[in-house]
Amino acid sequence: MRLRFFSFWVLLLLALTPLRAATDTALQTALAQSPQGAQVALLVRPLDGGALQAEHNSDLLLPPASTQKLLTALASELQLGADYRFKTRLLGQGRVKNGSWQGDLKLLLSGAPDLSRAQLGELLDQLQAKGITRIDGDLLLDGRVFSGYERARGWPWDNLGVCYSAPASAFTIEHNCVAASLDTKVNGNKARLFVPEHQPVAAAADVELVSASEKQESLCDLRLERGPGNRYQLSGCITKAQRRWPLNFAVNDTAAYLGDILQQELHQRGILLAGTTRRLEQSASGEQWQTLAQVSSAPLSSLLEEVLQHSDNLYADNLLKTLGAQRSGIGSFEVGAREVIQILREQAGLELGVTTLKDGSGLSRDNQLSARQLAAVLSFLNRNPQMAAYQALPVAGQNGTLKYRRSLREAPLSGTIRAKSGTVNGSSNLAGFLQAASGKRYLFVLMVSGIARGDDPAEMRRARAEFERNLLVTIHNRG
Repeated sequence: MRLRFFSFWVLLLLALTPLRAATDTALQTALAQSPQGAQVALLVRPLDGGALQAEHNSDLLLPPASTQKLLTALASELQLGADYRFKTRLLGQGRVKNGSWQGDLKLLLSGAPDLSRAQLGELLDQLQAKGITRIDGDLLLDGRVFSGYERARGWPWDNLGVCYSAPASAFTIEHNCVAASLDTKVNGNKARLFVPEHQPVAAAADVELVSASEKQESLCDLRLERGPGNRYQLSGCITKAQRRWPLNFAVNDTAAYLGDILQQELHQRGILLAGTTRRLEQSASGEQWQTLAQVSSAPLSSLLEEVLQHSDNLYADNLLKTLGAQRSGIGSFEVGAREVIQILREQAGLELGVTTLKDGSGLSRDNQLSARQLAAVLSFLNRNPQMAAYQALPVAGQNGTLKYRRSLREAPLSGTIRAKSGTVNGSSNLAGFLQAASGKRYLFVLMVSGIARGDDPAEMRRARAEFERNLLVTIHNRG
């Protein structure tokens, strides 16, 4: 009987030991203050001999939001290298005669996420430098490096018109984003829409101006409808709370938008195009093209700053598609997501297990990762701090998405956390590194999902920030 009794308590102690190690009393108290109805996952690991460790729902699969960019950034740097640059080329099939290019030209696109109007102009300047002032053929737009949809599965339909959902396309120019604004002071009870003339879109507005109480009572909001091509119609209502409401439209027809900008740049330089600009669907075998002009993107190390510092969705998704195109010859969301997992396995030794990745940005509501999987990526970055994907992480209270984050901008967290944030569809996550009051460094992942939006969004944001801050301050103090 004694042996049996002893064995029972030994087994019970062994069963409870991982839980005890993972549940600091102060952390349990902080976790208990989570937003009502939310799911919370937490993982804390010491990096240089610290004593604090914690795990709570660390294997629970939750929407990663933009913390998923950690996977995309690391896989991109491992596969492409920090010095990689996208090339955009202007090719010709024909010859120059008396200042005229006799034949077609082709703009060969690579999916460069930072391609600008200025760079298009630079390509045309190089063309002029060869004495070409007229193109007798067509100007073909070749974006076949990417395939499939330009928006990933699981992107919320009601966000597709705004620029953080800009389509991930080889036909990317000026971030595939159109700046506009609504003026509330010049048109009676209607807002006036302003779109800069150089933006090749057609937009109209029928937006009423109402008081804050009227807006709340009617649940009226600003609505955007996207028509054929790059046509937009605004309706609904806004308040007069501010004179000018800035707007950003995501480009709808990417090839048409790029072609229209190219036409503007040709006209500005006095280069006559006798034919048309048109999207190249397929080309005949054996065609011979020569490079007439070329521009390069910023190096990947700089592009990763946009991905991680400013959480740029288009940059991340174009990188994901590039990984698919480079490794499998198919630049789609689906193939790119598969390649991210394979690159992390082959080149970083990370076996992530069960995951769901639908894009590279984390925008899709179908993405699923666990705190443990994100921690595995962070552990690799910690062992390789020279990598751009580590160096580009924002620092709390100093730069990027963490500069003004409500929970982190004051002591003792400001300046002591380097991490990637992620917020989308009721989820708010943070994954990175924390220097505790003891001077010890910790890896941490905090995922909060299912946050109720309620009738008072401001109160929801306050409660969420307070919970995050209290939990991280507890880790800072206890570590």
